[in-house]
Amino acid sequence: MPEVEEGTSWGKPALKRKGKLLFLLRDPETLSLMCSFEDRAAWLDAHPEMFAISDHYLNYPAVMVRLAQVDKAVLRAAVTAAWERAGSRARKKPAAKKASRISEP
Repeated sequence: MPEVEEGTSWGKPALKRKGKLLFLLRDPETLSLMCSFEDRAAWLDAHPEMFAISDHYLNYPAVMVRLAQVDKAVLRAAVTAAWERAGSRARKKPAAKKASRISEP
């Protein structure tokens, strides 16, 4: 995939797009994949044998992929979604308000 580079994340082998994490290999059997909360809910519902979540990821946009059980087409779609998400523009943070200065007479 274009713009993808090898790297590490939390000391684990990882792939990133433009420095944004796509996924990392947690252990030989499990991949942690970045995703939207909506995609994660849909994948967990549709494929509970392939995807899992731990308490660690409850408030983080990622899902665990069981590599031994995952269907290649489903994994391809999930990785593509992660790649597209990493290439999208991040939401801009609201600009900080400048303190108003009162000029002295």
